[in-house]
Amino acid sequence: MKSLRALKAAGLILAAVVLGLMTVQGSYALWNAAAPSNAGTIQAADFQVTFDGVARTAGQDVPLPAVTLSATKSSTVTAVRVAGTANVTPDSPFLSITTMTVNPVASPLVVGVATTVNGVCPAQATAYKTSAATLPQKANVEQVFCFRTALIAGTTNQMLGGPAIGTSATLDVTQVASK
Repeated sequence: MKSLRALKAAGLILAAVVLGLMTVQGSYALWNAAAPSNAGTIQAADFQVTFDGVARTAGQDVPLPAVTLSATKSSTVTAVRVAGTANVTPDSPFLSITTMTVNPVASPLVVGVATTVNGVCPAQATAYKTSAATLPQKANVEQVFCFRTALIAGTTNQMLGGPAIGTSATLDVTQVASK
């Protein structure tokens, strides 16, 4: 009788082991299944900007064209073309904002920046501030920034120290998502 019980127990254990192995094998088949994902590629954009046709990096100081001022010509406006050159496709949802900030200048100079209004630089001196930014735009859209360099009232030629005056501005690009 004991051997019959032992035989039944051994058969039950064997059945459990076989059933367990079959279950593990089936689970392994599910774990090992593969399905294609058709994933796309991701490309990083390099938001560079051209400043009067020269490639520049965001955050870089750029020299403004030198101007000649005197007691008889106390201010001048210079237009500079800026375009984003980000390597994104035209249907990209990202837009960029280009900001120009005039670096501080020493007296007797005053320098300000503005964006064009209907393609024309503003005539009023009050339109020129220490910084100006474009509206959000697609890559490779050219914008024009206007820089006004002026002398403080009462400046004489002797105070200038030289006829050619060069200033600089800091160029910055911010990426924003469109609606």
